Amino acid sequence: PAGTNFIQDLIECKVIDLDTGAEYGELTEVIAGTNANDIWSVKTPSGETVLMPAIPEVVRETDVDAGIIRIRPLIGLFDGKASVVEDAD
Repeated sequence: PAGTNFIQDLIECKVIDLDTGAEYGELTEVIAGTNANDIWSVKTPSGETVLMPAIPEVVRETDVDAGIIRIRPLIGLFDGKASVVEDAD
């Protein structure tokens, strides 16, 4: 259906702020079906992993042909430590 993307098409897309154009990182993983919504894992330019809810309020546009996902992040999502996961390596 229209507006539906395959997970493999989303992986490696750049995650960009819809309003400012700031780049948050690259989508590295989709954790499917956690209760109400998917969770997307974004690797930031500094190497941190941020877990982001894949909900319409956050994910505003996906353009897999251009390799871009435009988001409007929740407060604290990329500027706070609450949603950051320490990498094992």
